[in-house]
Amino acid sequence: MTTPIANYEAPRKAFDALLAAECAARILLLRGESGSGKTTVMTHCCSRIPAGVAHVPVQLRGTVVNVAEIFYRVGMTLGWSALPRFMDRVAASLTDGSARVAIENNQLEGMNNRISVVLNSESESKREERRSALTNALFEDLSARRGLVLMLFDTFEHAPIEVQGWLSGPFLARAVQTPCIRVVIAGQSVPDSTNIEWGPRADLHDFFGVIEAKHWMPVVSAMRRRIDVDDPVSWLAGVCHTVKGRPDAIMKIIEGLPREVGG
Repeated sequence: MTTPIANYEAPRKAFDALLAAECAARILLLRGESGSGKTTVMTHCCSRIPAGVAHVPVQLRGTVVNVAEIFYRVGMTLGWSALPRFMDRVAASLTDGSARVAIENNQLEGMNNRISVVLNSESESKREERRSALTNALFEDLSARRGLVLMLFDTFEHAPIEVQGWLSGPFLARAVQTPCIRVVIAGQSVPDSTNIEWGPRADLHDFFGVIEAKHWMPVVSAMRRRIDVDDPVSWLAGVCHTVKGRPDAIMKIIEGLPREVGG
């Protein structure tokens, strides 16, 4: 079932545009305060992704999601056989001295641990070197792919600094050069698209809330709720004004309304 949503027509159309074979903006940035509706828009749009589009959702809040975990999720979604260059780079990195020491000190099971071992080094320069090599290998594999791959990152502001830097720099720089890749990043803060090489291919939308009651009445109907007053639009307008158009607060109030008869 599609998530009911009020207004935010522009970012919804921008999301749909990402799924076109050719699109001017391959990066969609959704920026707004907590509760402004970003996650709701993403959920709504994700529910409408065609079956043939591979998509990798990454929630950056609540648990530490590092670069290794993001690599792992891409592999699990697409299948490791679709990433031969990446797999070869992981294997090659595991043969150097520091990686062998890490293997000896850890139980190594599965690709997630293998990638973590490769990226786990006491030297920041070594970590950066390996991260760059794996990133290049990943996008070489993705460049050979025919179908679209949609990467979705939510709550960017909660990502570790290392992940924020990687996403804002090497990841997005390569994403705009890879025809099959589309990226959505949402958060109270998002990567800065000014004065950077991928900026011209990015579309930024700011979320300020939905203050007009007319945009919420279809949501009330979709959720099969009723407003038992003579002038439901005016009542809902008062609600929207009181909570300053915050979608999370308005949705909670709508959810608390009585259901329609037979709803």
